[in-house]
Amino acid sequence: MHGDERRLRRAINVADLSPVNDMFTTLAPDVISWRGFSGLPANEIERRVRGLKISRYRAALQAVAGLGKGEMVVTHLPLMTAATSVAMALFRKRNPHLAFSFNFTELPEGRRLAYLTRALRTVDQFAIYSSFERDLYAGHFDLDPSRFKPVIWTQDVPAVQSEPALPPGAPYVCAIGGEGRDFATLLEAARRVGPALRFVIVARPHSLEKLSIPDHVQVLTNIPSQRAWRIACDSLGVLIPLKSKETCCGQITLVSAKMLGLPIITTGAYATREYVEGRAGILECDPGDPEAFSRLIQRLMDERVRLLEMARQAAPAERAFHDREQWADYLRGFVAEYYG
Repeated sequence: MHGDERRLRRAINVADLSPVNDMFTTLAPDVISWRGFSGLPANEIERRVRGLKISRYRAALQAVAGLGKGEMVVTHLPLMTAATSVAMALFRKRNPHLAFSFNFTELPEGRRLAYLTRALRTVDQFAIYSSFERDLYAGHFDLDPSRFKPVIWTQDVPAVQSEPALPPGAPYVCAIGGEGRDFATLLEAARRVGPALRFVIVARPHSLEKLSIPDHVQVLTNIPSQRAWRIACDSLGVLIPLKSKETCCGQITLVSAKMLGLPIITTGAYATREYVEGRAGILECDPGDPEAFSRLIQRLMDERVRLLEMARQAAPAERAFHDREQWADYLRGFVAEYYG
């Protein structure tokens, strides 16, 4: 127990990329009263400065400056967690600190690793989205593995626009998302499948830099989420090619597709075991194998009716499995541990 009070008065939520009062601050209202801060740029200076996200450090300092007894801190994403931890040390605050969404597309090295290793030492608990990440991050940052407690990714069912997202045409498969993705393998698989099947990729522009795009592959960037998921719903299935078995990305796309009852083809990764193992309508192969990936795409074409029906029947169970109440229970557990 930190501080002098044994009763939680309030939780201070410090988000890096979310608004002050986002969905998270509605969780566990029976035990938590929230106050929020956001690292999103709030003025012209914060929007114009490049290279250093000063809005992150402004939010961390704001959150910590008025931190009182009986208040716990919840931070989101590693860099905001580190900034807030440094601010807490500066103000000599030892309130319980929970780091949520502690996840890396690529593990930091060099100066950033040294900075994070120092900054994270006083964080009490890290919420990670897979069991695999416990030892991965504990070893990388030289921290006690017991401080890393996994919780499944949760979310609402993605919104889908009502009007068609693409002009009518031949059947297609789609890939959504860019972090940790192996688009080189996906594009080679597309070449092997051939032009009889269209491919639609929704990703950020940099995700496909220096890659040759076949004529039957369409790339869309910076489109609304509702349109992206209408594209997915009208496809034969969603493709999630991850770079390696150690890649810790792809959960949001996996969960969204499962909730919508869509067939999925993905490559096996340790951080997605809890999300795909034993699930209906999900096909897997090893990473970096375009021939195996193309065979699964062909299977998706051949068994489209059966795989779609399997995915649709599984959707209600997946929506329950990834319900927001999982996070609420996780927060209640943290409160119980530090405030009794």
